[in-house]
Amino acid sequence: MPSKINVAVVGLGTCAQAVHLPMLQRRHDRFQLTAVVDISPRRLREAAEKWGIEEERRYGSVKDLMAAARSKDVELDAVVFSADGVKGEDILQIIKRGIPVLVEPPVAYGTEELQAIAEFEQMAGRPLVMLAYGAVYDSSVKLLVEENQARDLRTLEFETLMPASSVMHGKHHVTSAAYDLPSEQRIERRENLKVAVEKGAGPGANQRDRDIYVKGLLTGVLAQLALMRATYGPLTELHGVRHWPEQVIPGSIEVLGALEKGVHVRLVWHYLPFAPEFHDAIRVVTNRRQGRVEIPAVADLDTRGSFTFTQKSDGAIVKSERLSEHSPAYGLHEAFYAFVAKGKAPAYGLSEALEDLEISRTILAELALVDGRDINEAPEVEGEADDNEGRGHGAEAREGSTVVAENPLTETPIATAPEPVEDEFGSVSSKGAEQGEVEISEQSAPAQAEPSEAEGASGNEPSGA
Repeated sequence: MPSKINVAVVGLGTCAQAVHLPMLQRRHDRFQLTAVVDISPRRLREAAEKWGIEEERRYGSVKDLMAAARSKDVELDAVVFSADGVKGEDILQIIKRGIPVLVEPPVAYGTEELQAIAEFEQMAGRPLVMLAYGAVYDSSVKLLVEENQARDLRTLEFETLMPASSVMHGKHHVTSAAYDLPSEQRIERRENLKVAVEKGAGPGANQRDRDIYVKGLLTGVLAQLALMRATYGPLTELHGVRHWPEQVIPGSIEVLGALEKGVHVRLVWHYLPFAPEFHDAIRVVTNRRQGRVEIPAVADLDTRGSFTFTQKSDGAIVKSERLSEHSPAYGLHEAFYAFVAKGKAPAYGLSEALEDLEISRTILAELALVDGRDINEAPEVEGEADDNEGRGHGAEAREGSTVVAENPLTETPIATAPEPVEDEFGSVSSKGAEQGEVEISEQSAPAQAEPSEAEGASGNEPSGA
């Protein structure tokens, strides 16, 4: 393969314009942008003009892109997939041609769809899908692991504060969302997404459960699980979960658990649309030192992470700080290049995504137990699982209540951003960057939030292929 790889970008929404297109342009020594894809004619035209993509290199669907690749009308070594909605069929079209793809998570809303992609990758005999979790590739995270061995850990904490999209992406001047699809196509996409989310969340999940699942767990907590896995391994015990405020979606989510060797873990994710800035941190307490990693938003293309630690040295307290070599976005795209050009397996691929999706669903199941409900069983009474009905039935339901889990992850052993902008249909997408459109229930947005930045709304406008 030549020193430069030919890349197409599918989905020209917020993350593509704020992260991937700028990085592909900056790293012109590594990447050649050969095509762009979006189902919205207006967004395709506006974004392509902004980034200098000629008309003959613009496509309205993945199917059209693959046809052009087959006929050799476009050179294609890899794809960046940052479209929203249900992605499985499009991703399969790409990898069935042996083309590696970098996907903005989540790849799928349920394990069945994700498993179908993973099974083809297994048949291919090599990794073909890499997930775009930028924090995983920040070198400050690597420093944390190198200097703090797992056997010395006492506690490990992950905290994320997610503000509105305008805070993280405003400086990139992303072109506005386009709603120029035919109504039949919009309805079909919306229905496909609804079915995927309902199937992924479970037959006993109500609308509130599904909103928390997509806007909180798949948007935020899943990214924390990926980061935890990249540091000291996956969550193997679940001790307790909590969501609050009760009437705000996605609100705040807390997860308590442990790693394989008994290290206690705490994950806290907040969506605060009026917060002044993004915040992502790891705090570690070991036998000899305390450490903290600060990770910038992936859209902060020039901001590096930091690793700060405090310890005793010759009786004195010493505090040291080390900066990452590059930004998370830089590290992500370097890893993507190595994945495509050198065949290096990604730090986070489909097998890891499958395990963490199962964990996210287990967390959702534990949250539903506060109402005495089982998301895996359809309600016996018609309408029982509809919207927010059932709150307060069964187990005590109260604001900020904590569900104590009976180690569901150990009973069934683990096998091996966002920020939501509401579209014209009341639908949203989830993180890494560009996810799907999910029905918002009446209680999903707090009264004090402005319509354009309501709690649970996404910064990922309808785009995709």
